[in-house]
Amino acid sequence: MSKKVLGKGLSAIISSVQASENDLQTNKTGIITEDSKEKIIELDIDRILPNPDQPRTHFNEEKIIELAESIKSTGLIQPITVRKEGDIYFLVAGERRLRASKLAGFKKIKSIILHSNRDDNLTIALIENLQREDLDPIEEAKAFKILITRFKLKQQEIAEKVGKDRASIANSIRLLNLDEKIQRALSEGKISVGHAKVLLGADEAKQFKIFSEIINNGLSVREAEKFINFEKSSQVKSKIKSKSKDAHIKKMEEKLISILGTKVEIKHFGKNGRIEINYYSIDDFDRIMEILKK
Repeated sequence: MSKKVLGKGLSAIISSVQASENDLQTNKTGIITEDSKEKIIELDIDRILPNPDQPRTHFNEEKIIELAESIKSTGLIQPITVRKEGDIYFLVAGERRLRASKLAGFKKIKSIILHSNRDDNLTIALIENLQREDLDPIEEAKAFKILITRFKLKQQEIAEKVGKDRASIANSIRLLNLDEKIQRALSEGKISVGHAKVLLGADEAKQFKIFSEIINNGLSVREAEKFINFEKSSQVKSKIKSKSKDAHIKKMEEKLISILGTKVEIKHFGKNGRIEINYYSIDDFDRIMEILKK
C-alpha cells in the first residue's frame, strides 16, 4: 500500500482521536470543533460491531468502569469513529469509549462515519492505538509488524507517525522472536521489557532456563543480566578446559551433571583435584543438597 493511505486524510482523522480518552472525558486536552460537529451523528450502540482488526487484545476493566462513570457524569465528549458497510457500522477507533458507554447504559453514541475500506480501517486503528501508547509491548510489536508486512511501511516512517525513534521500533519488533509463552508473560506483566531484552541476548536453549529463574526467583533485570553473563563465561571456560581433559574425567562430569541437574566441573591436578557444583538460587542449592544427602 502506498504512503498516500497514511497521508492527509488519516492525519485529519488521527488529530481528532489521538488524545487520551480520560483526558478528553474531563475536557483537558481536546475539544470538538465546529467543522467536526457537522460530521457527528448519534448511532444506536447495538448497530455498531467491534473492529475485526482491533490490534489491542487486553482491556483494563477498572479503567473501563472509571470511564463509564465519567461518561455518566459529563456525557461522551469525544465521539467514536466508525466505518459503514451496507447497513452495518464497524468500529474504527474508540473501543474503550464504546464499551464504557454501553456499561453506562447509553443507547446511542456520538459517532463520526468514515468512508474507508477495510485496509484503511485497520491502518487507522493501528496508528490510533499506537499513538495512545496503551497497548502492551507484544500488542504494540504486532501492530508495528502488520504496518511493515501488510502496508509496506519502513521502520523510519512508522517511527515518525507514532513519535518514536527507529531503534525503538526495531527493538519492539524483536520481541516477537521470543517464544509465545515468554511473549504471553510479557503481555501479562509477569516480566518487563527489560527482562525480555535480556532473554533476547541468550540462545534459544538458554532462554527458558533464564525465564524460569526470573519467574520463580523474581530476578531483577540486572540480576538476569548477571545470570546470563555467568552462563556465557562458564560455557567459554568449559570449552577451553574440556580440550585438555581426558575421556574418563569428561565421562564423570557428564554423569554428575545428569544426577544433579546442574553444571558440574571436575578440576584434576595429578593425583588431586576438586569438584565444582553450580547452583543458581537458594531453592536450587537446597535441591542439590537433598540429592547429595541421598
